[in-house]
Amino acid sequence: MHDPVKSIRLTARQSRSYSPARKSNVSRDRVPVEFGFTLVELLVALTIASALTAIALPTLKDSMRQNSLSRAASLVKGAFINARSQAIRTGRPFGIVIERRRHSIGNGTADTLDFFAANYSSRLYYVQSPLEYRGDYQDAVIYPIFEDTINSSDTDNLAPRFFVPRESAGLLYAASTPLTFGNATAATNLIGTRTKFSVGGTDYVFEISALEKVTLDRSNSATGIAGGRTLIHPQVEQVVPTNASNRLVDGTLVSFNYIDFSPRNAQTSGRYANTQSLTREEAASVSVFPAGLAAFQPLPFKFRSNPIKAPLAPVTMIGKTVVDLSVSGSVRAPVAFNAQAIVDADPSSTIPSLVADQRLNDVIVMFAADGQLDGIYSDQRVVGSGPVISGFQYQRFDPATTISFNVGFVDGVVNNVDDIARFPESVPGTDYQINANDPPLETPGPTAALQVKKTPNFANTDCAWIHIQPLSGNITLQTVASQPGLARMQAYYGYNAAPGSQFARGVASDRIRQSRRLATGGAVQ
Repeated sequence: MHDPVKSIRLTARQSRSYSPARKSNVSRDRVPVEFGFTLVELLVALTIASALTAIALPTLKDSMRQNSLSRAASLVKGAFINARSQAIRTGRPFGIVIERRRHSIGNGTADTLDFFAANYSSRLYYVQSPLEYRGDYQDAVIYPIFEDTINSSDTDNLAPRFFVPRESAGLLYAASTPLTFGNATAATNLIGTRTKFSVGGTDYVFEISALEKVTLDRSNSATGIAGGRTLIHPQVEQVVPTNASNRLVDGTLVSFNYIDFSPRNAQTSGRYANTQSLTREEAASVSVFPAGLAAFQPLPFKFRSNPIKAPLAPVTMIGKTVVDLSVSGSVRAPVAFNAQAIVDADPSSTIPSLVADQRLNDVIVMFAADGQLDGIYSDQRVVGSGPVISGFQYQRFDPATTISFNVGFVDGVVNNVDDIARFPESVPGTDYQINANDPPLETPGPTAALQVKKTPNFANTDCAWIHIQPLSGNITLQTVASQPGLARMQAYYGYNAAPGSQFARGVASDRIRQSRRLATGGAVQ
């Protein structure tokens, strides 16, 4: 029998099971939605991206390059500030070494030498002064003596010298090893030319000008040495055992400059008799040794040795940034640390050949306990017979003018120091003093302007200078100034267009001074 209620319920359930909404949901679940780009759309997008990259990349690279230089300049300045602070804190000289990227520049004639990597630094490290060297034992002594140079007339004045027995100062004896026999030793890195010392417990200051190995005869008061020279000395009984059968005494002959005197006493210069009417011994007896020291008497001594490494982490430059030593130096000598300028100390003459296996030294900047500059250590060439450059020795000088270090890029280091005079324009009348076997100038050569791929660091306004004032020790950071026009340079420095009116090294120095804004206070820029 048909049930109307049951039929209505079944119809309702069927209606809910097959509703349009339900059917629509099932369709969406089973059919995936697809997205994509056509090939033409992809090519258009890539073209637009490439164009935008090409436009933005140079700007981005310049920005990153400038940012790295700014960070590097701050890093170098911070290293100098830290060295100065360490000197003040410890009460002893403390400094920093600007390490040359390469110390060997080859050998032979100058045109075969490679100065480039020796002219910049990518690492700096800290150094401190060791204790003063007072000899190898407590009672070590030094003797003030005289030298008589003999010639045909025999009328020369005596010259003051110091003799240090080998037993008293083995370090000094080792430091007197001639550089012609090889590289600098550990001893020559500690004591050498321009090392300061005092004698006899006074505060008079002497400075080494030369060291030489000699042998004295303790049984005689005069000993001949090589080169027709004679030393007038005591019998030096004190420096060898009394029961020794050997009468010869090895030691070091110290030639010196008398550079300073005690602030509490008047300066006492030496007075030297000649041997025209007196014997050598008589002339020595009436001569007066500098600083009033008693001649022929054993005296204590103190040598102020060169700096040694300090236990602090080194400072490494960022990316392609470097300290450009080719244009760094004092106001008076703007290229003092340039490797080529050290080798070519006299541009007007032919450069001596460099013997093999000789290494340039690094540049050291020392601060005193009161924060002032305590001295700069840099190289000087040693010319032997031939003539040849037989090596390089540290020389210490106390700068009277501002010392400046350029922070720039490795591709901004100029290959030839004399090329600096040609950028951005060559000054008419400049003599480049080109001699046989000189390092090659960039092409095109003088008198054309220097053509470069990258602006040199000394003329690149993105680069920076670190200035150190000698008296205060104040350290400042300043950007490189742009080079003034040729007419303004000529007017300020009085350059003349006549051939040979000025030398290239001098013009290069003037351009570097302009870059530092120091020589003219900005008057020419």
